[in-house]
Amino acid sequence: MTFLFPTSLGHLSAPPEPLAPATQQIHPKVGSVFDALDRAGLPWLLLRGEDDLALPAGDVDILVDKHLLPRLDELMGAAGFCRVLAWGHGSHRFYFCYSAEEGAWIKLDVVSDLAFGPYQQWRTSWAARCLRRRIRRGSFWTPDGADQAWLLLLHLFMDKGGIAAARQEPARAAAKVAADGGRIAESVRRRVGAGLATDMLNLVLAGRFDDAPAMAARLRESWNGGASPMLTEAVNRTLRRSGARLRGHTPLLGVMAPDGAGKTTLLNGLHAEVPLPTKYVYMGLWGAGPFDAVLNRIPGGRTAKKVYRLVRGGVLARFYRRLGKVVLMDRVAYDALLAGTGGGPLVWISNKLALAVIPAPDVLLVLDVPGRVMFERKGEHSPELLESWRNDYLRLAGRLPGSRVVDAAQPVEAVQRVATGIIWDTCFPAAGWAATASRGTHPAPAVGSPSDNGPSSSSSAAPEAGTGEALSLHLWRLLDWRFLLPVLQPRTLGFAGRISPETESALRLLDPRAVRLAETATGPGGRTCDVVLLASPGPGQVESAGLALEPGGWICVEANRSLLQHSGPRTLRGWKRMLERRGYQDVALYWNAPNRERTARLVPVTSGVSIRDTLALRKDVRFGALKAAAVHVALALRVFDLLVPEGTITGRRPEGSPEQ
Repeated sequence: MTFLFPTSLGHLSAPPEPLAPATQQIHPKVGSVFDALDRAGLPWLLLRGEDDLALPAGDVDILVDKHLLPRLDELMGAAGFCRVLAWGHGSHRFYFCYSAEEGAWIKLDVVSDLAFGPYQQWRTSWAARCLRRRIRRGSFWTPDGADQAWLLLLHLFMDKGGIAAARQEPARAAAKVAADGGRIAESVRRRVGAGLATDMLNLVLAGRFDDAPAMAARLRESWNGGASPMLTEAVNRTLRRSGARLRGHTPLLGVMAPDGAGKTTLLNGLHAEVPLPTKYVYMGLWGAGPFDAVLNRIPGGRTAKKVYRLVRGGVLARFYRRLGKVVLMDRVAYDALLAGTGGGPLVWISNKLALAVIPAPDVLLVLDVPGRVMFERKGEHSPELLESWRNDYLRLAGRLPGSRVVDAAQPVEAVQRVATGIIWDTCFPAAGWAATASRGTHPAPAVGSPSDNGPSSSSSAAPEAGTGEALSLHLWRLLDWRFLLPVLQPRTLGFAGRISPETESALRLLDPRAVRLAETATGPGGRTCDVVLLASPGPGQVESAGLALEPGGWICVEANRSLLQHSGPRTLRGWKRMLERRGYQDVALYWNAPNRERTARLVPVTSGVSIRDTLALRKDVRFGALKAAAVHVALALRVFDLLVPEGTITGRRPEGSPEQ
């Protein structure tokens, strides 16, 4: 690793010449992150690793201004990165992106504070000062030379507890620069003592790297200042036990195939290699168990074992999804639909129970391997029987939603790369399915029909006026809120909040001039929009929308009920009252049934008839009768708008209203 440091503090006043573009090999995904941070208008910098940006082997460490945090998830999402939530890591935020071209994951580690130690227990107040002293290097920012040198050395000693062989030369170069002093040097000497700080530099300069772990222990013991390190370590250590999770709806990936197709090998590989939080669930109902000898002698014993396993697997899958994990399911309930799986009444009942208890996968991979190859891999059954089962699975795949047929006769690494791309596309739909064909998958053919199963992404509705392009069906569903407004074709559309890249694409097809509103209000001169869409808006975005709306313009807020949020309304009724207090007229509240991700109906909350009709259409869902009874009680008590989980609130800014 090469660090570009000035030779003395006298050079810090003049920024170095930017790196030549030819030497700045930056991966396009990382470059899009840098561009998004620059457009945000708040300071940021790359902490280290500027020579490893072409395809980062490790984390891309970034320091951002703390005022950027409310919009950071939105910015990273627009750049193609998905956040993994992990408690107990201080200010660290982790974002991931899968690059299908290289078959590699890119990880961002974004911090707003500079803290050291395995559990971020030694905190500092250096972040703001480092950002003020940052310097530009081509398309990104870095700390100034002295800051970068001290941050690297403290990272090695305080975080890593030693200096690995690959880091020894960069550490020696950093020590030469750090020896000249700097603002961080003064703070370090106050915290650990001038003598110990000098000893650390001398150790590195002398190349006594075997003594680095002992020096790291001395630095950690001597560090003073800030909150209690022991308390911070205990809290963060405890929080980390909750594990990482994804926000929102996490996908369930199911795999179907006969024995020998490589299901378990594939899923174990995905569980080990995919950096997203995953959980492996095995749904094999007839696997060997310790009590088989007893159960086989009891009438109905094998069926009882099957019921136990399917209930256990179904409960685990739902539990892990609640925890925000991507569930990797080995075998699914659809096995009960295969030809030749008949039997007595107990088998029929258990198969029906499996379909009811085991959740349906969001994506179903059907591994396609010739029977001869499966026999060579496992040596069970016969090539002819395996080939017959293979054809049964392919025919079944044509009837199942979300199924993808994968050529699993290719090497394991290639199959895993295909499956990894599918997981990423499912977790982050903006990546789309367009690239799946080039990655070795194809939709399962529908039985008796040459077309794909279900509407394809290329099918489209009529073109929207003025866009010059057609909106596909799934993008049309993201614009359902338009039919709640009297504005058929907005002249200027504004949007803000947690707008997914897929939704933003739909908005720009609707209005190529659609504008993303600034976080802060811009004054009356910014009244240029006649429709503003806010999705889970943050602090300040409702005010910005009010200042951007023309008199008579309409605001549309998509929100969730959340009793745990720190600011803003916690219920849909609260959002409605907020708009009314701000002077909006004709405020109306609609229930997104069943939710915003899969809206089937936009139901006016004031219409009990529409609500009951929607419930009647969904009476077959799990616990449907209980949910319907609860809703009827809520309607009778006039508190349904407090219980609506996800909805849309619309309001009109009156003509000639005073500034909001």
